[in-house]
Amino acid sequence: MESTSVVIIGGGVLGASVAYHLASMGQKDVLLLERNNLATASSSQAAGLMFQVSSKPAVDQLSRRTFEVLSTLEKITDEELDFKSAGTLRIAEAVGEKNNLNALYKRAQNEGVSAEQVSEKWRLEQLPWLKSGSDALAVYFQDEGYIDPYRLTNAYAKAARHYGAKIKTGVSVLSLNTCNGKISGVETDTGQISCDSVVVAGGSWSNQLTAPLGVPLPMIPTRSHFWIAAPDENFGPDQPMVVHADAGAYTRPEVGGLLLGVQEAQSRTFDYRKLPDDILSFAVTEEGSEWDALIEAEIRIKSFFPGLENAGFESYMAGLSAYTPDGHFILGPVDKVTGLHVATGCCGSGVMASGGIGEALAEIIIGGTSKYDLCAFNPERFGAIDPTSAEFQMLCAEARARKSK
Repeated sequence: MESTSVVIIGGGVLGASVAYHLASMGQKDVLLLERNNLATASSSQAAGLMFQVSSKPAVDQLSRRTFEVLSTLEKITDEELDFKSAGTLRIAEAVGEKNNLNALYKRAQNEGVSAEQVSEKWRLEQLPWLKSGSDALAVYFQDEGYIDPYRLTNAYAKAARHYGAKIKTGVSVLSLNTCNGKISGVETDTGQISCDSVVVAGGSWSNQLTAPLGVPLPMIPTRSHFWIAAPDENFGPDQPMVVHADAGAYTRPEVGGLLLGVQEAQSRTFDYRKLPDDILSFAVTEEGSEWDALIEAEIRIKSFFPGLENAGFESYMAGLSAYTPDGHFILGPVDKVTGLHVATGCCGSGVMASGGIGEALAEIIIGGTSKYDLCAFNPERFGAIDPTSAEFQMLCAEARARKSK
């Protein structure tokens, strides 16, 4: 029987980050298992937005670690990650949204995050396609940007190998083994592996492993998607990202075009028990309905993007994000099973928080505690839940619908 100290299940951006941070901190015998290839599920289908400050301060502490670790990964791997430091323009027009943005602006100033209010003239010069009221509150966060999640995942993995971690793809974990309430190993399609600790970082599939142990995770696989408009003279590659609170939409540059994401009134959710092993064989969006959510949000979006109808959208990307009712991650040790840790429930923010998530889990596994305050992410914070119930699915769908960047 194969033996190791820590098994990480899931080769997405979170699992790879945990592997890197564990190995770089000196943890011996780290093994990451992925049944497909690295970054082939949610990580490869993410927009890759990275914010220094957001509506969730608990997430921001983790996200800022990701910004810090990028240059380290580049040095270790000798490869450029090509982080696009475009900055983010956040816009609010309604009174309530202005109050929220103003609070975010003040918090950024207090926490040393670069932010400045910008004029209507500035907005027109930087984003000629953008329409906003003259009395809109617009704040530019200079040091934010976006990254290719696939490249980031593989950078974590390469750096993890550099420090001695082992990564095996094409290996499926069938179940978790326990003895007297403690993790004793994992059962794979190639045999048993004994270990002292397990990190479940399987995204929307994580409940397939934890629920049989009486540990249902409070999250639901939920559709996330965006559209990409064809290149246009109005969409410059150096334009900032845009988050428009009133419209419930965001944009970022995309190879001369424009990537557009929107909040849905009713997000589509799925039963984790019915997910296939390979997401590529699963229709997250039914054929022919790729534009439904965009049509539904058209009135809201046209208020700031009047050229929507003629934008020439030619690509659509849909994937799964695991959402919780409060929009926070599921992160840390599970009290019910000693040695079991989880890093999932990304709520569409896993890429930007991956650095902090990996470091926090590594600190806990090696030393028992973390410098990060993880109270908001406690895996058992909702008490007894049933992630297969219609009621719980609705709570998570509503969290996706009201998500604020």
